[in-house]
Amino acid sequence: MSRRVVFLIALISLAVLGAAAVPWTLTGSRLSSTVAGHLRKSYGLDLTVEGRSTFAVLPTPRVKFENMTLAAADGSAKAEGGTLRGELRLLPLLFGRLELSEVMISETRITASHEALRALDWAGLFKEGTKPIPARRLIVAASSLSWTDLKNASLDRINGVINWEGASSPLYAVGSASWRGETVTVEQASFTPNLLAAEQLSPFSLTLSAPSGRLAVTGEAQLGSDPRVTGESLIQAKSVRNFTRWSGLELPFASLIDDLSIQGDVSINRRRLSWPSVAVTLGGDKLDGTLSVRLDAERPLISGTLAAENLNLSDFVRPLAEARARSGGWSEDAIDLTRATGSDLDLRLSATNAQFGRILVNDMAAGVLVQPGRIEASIGRADLGEGTFKGRLSLVSVNGPAELKGQASFERVDLGPFLKAIGEPRWIAGRAQGQFALEGSGKNPAELMRKVQGRMSVTVKEGELIGIALDDALRRVEKRPLLAFLHWKGGRTPFDQAQAHVSVKNGIGVITEGRLTAQELIASFQGDISLADRALDVKADVTLAKGAPDSLSAIAFEVSGSWDNILVRPEVRPLIERSGAAKPLFGPRRPPLTNQAPLATAQ
Repeated sequence: MSRRVVFLIALISLAVLGAAAVPWTLTGSRLSSTVAGHLRKSYGLDLTVEGRSTFAVLPTPRVKFENMTLAAADGSAKAEGGTLRGELRLLPLLFGRLELSEVMISETRITASHEALRALDWAGLFKEGTKPIPARRLIVAASSLSWTDLKNASLDRINGVINWEGASSPLYAVGSASWRGETVTVEQASFTPNLLAAEQLSPFSLTLSAPSGRLAVTGEAQLGSDPRVTGESLIQAKSVRNFTRWSGLELPFASLIDDLSIQGDVSINRRRLSWPSVAVTLGGDKLDGTLSVRLDAERPLISGTLAAENLNLSDFVRPLAEARARSGGWSEDAIDLTRATGSDLDLRLSATNAQFGRILVNDMAAGVLVQPGRIEASIGRADLGEGTFKGRLSLVSVNGPAELKGQASFERVDLGPFLKAIGEPRWIAGRAQGQFALEGSGKNPAELMRKVQGRMSVTVKEGELIGIALDDALRRVEKRPLLAFLHWKGGRTPFDQAQAHVSVKNGIGVITEGRLTAQELIASFQGDISLADRALDVKADVTLAKGAPDSLSAIAFEVSGSWDNILVRPEVRPLIERSGAAKPLFGPRRPPLTNQAPLATAQ
């Protein structure tokens, strides 16, 4: 063969290859109608094309349709605008048939009905997949999805790939989409459709990630009358507070929780999501136990039993501190439990060491119950300051003022370490026991404290007052009363027992009985304690233990001021009157007017 012939054949081959590689733009509707027939027969989808139709052979046979509309025959979904690209199978193409092996839609607006898609016979569709699958891959790029019957569920910037090689092969999916301004990524998703269609167990995996958290589930799934998933799961939230704001999902105490993770064996069905063995990480604390979420009730119910070595619950008592205003009084902000009671909660907690702000308790057994507009917290038992404590607190707010009920009791609490732990001055030491029961209602903390009612009682045994030596002050009063007034601070006063009983009404606590007994002295005190104004006005009379029954108080103290700035002052006049040098300044005591003789008589 001559060189001229070889060169001519090469030119013709290059021309053929060039013609095959260059896309051909077709003006007629024959290509689009042929592909539309294939889509209708294989998938039940109707294709209409308003823009250009392009066909190319190399490097792979492919078609492209611009400004197209792809709609399900039953109206459950529609894709409008954008471009549809499809790769063609080579063998059917040689026999004059167009069959798509890969479909890609880009820059398309997708609308769908959630209820219509749920009503589809997915098991039947998967069973049909036992025959050869025309398209093994679906690609969606730069598209959006809006639901006709779901609010706030639209997706933007959808980019994803779904791959299914054959009926006996798993289906794989990856991709991402923007939901409510954040990108949610499907790192992996897989299952075997024909096994699910036959109601058999299928390997299953799903991993989702977003800026606020991550979800990973791996195990087995089964469809049928009672679909279920079993396996291992991991739920991570970098901030539960931010996650609920973004997702709109209501969780109890969500505004008080930052990072949270739940990991363990999981079982999911229509009625319940349960972890028979779970590890919960809350901040830096780890809890182990069981956890479940009931799904068939009117509201989701989260219940469980968890135990921890160390548990920091300071964030959960922060609203109690926020009940005070910056001025020091009670806040006038309305009490709103809506966000804290978004779903039901029944949780039992135990911890070797638990921290509530500055208060540390040991061997705690507690419970939390959340219902619509209702929060109840209880401590069945806890070691506090080498003593024990138990109590219950409930707050209810449903279409009206909030109602508060609280009761507690404590025994053998060492007051010295306890006051130091909470950052208060150590003005008293000893073993304390007591109880209180309070209840009230109001739209805000200030109003609630103005209406609180109840009772309180405290007894301290074998203790001492720190910062004042009453026995020394009494000895000075006998000799030099004015010197006792000038030098009463300092020292300590040991006592055998101190007790107080308080009756609370409309935010004011009245000391009905107050008494302190020591080896050499007796003190009685009376007055008011204002829970509403966080202030007190109390008078204490101190006498010698062996004093005559009708003797005047040897020394008296006034205790007043706010709870944050308590002032203790001895009464000045009785001390001056006891002084021989200063007594004439006051003159003789006048008898009561009722006992005086008449100044004059008239007839």
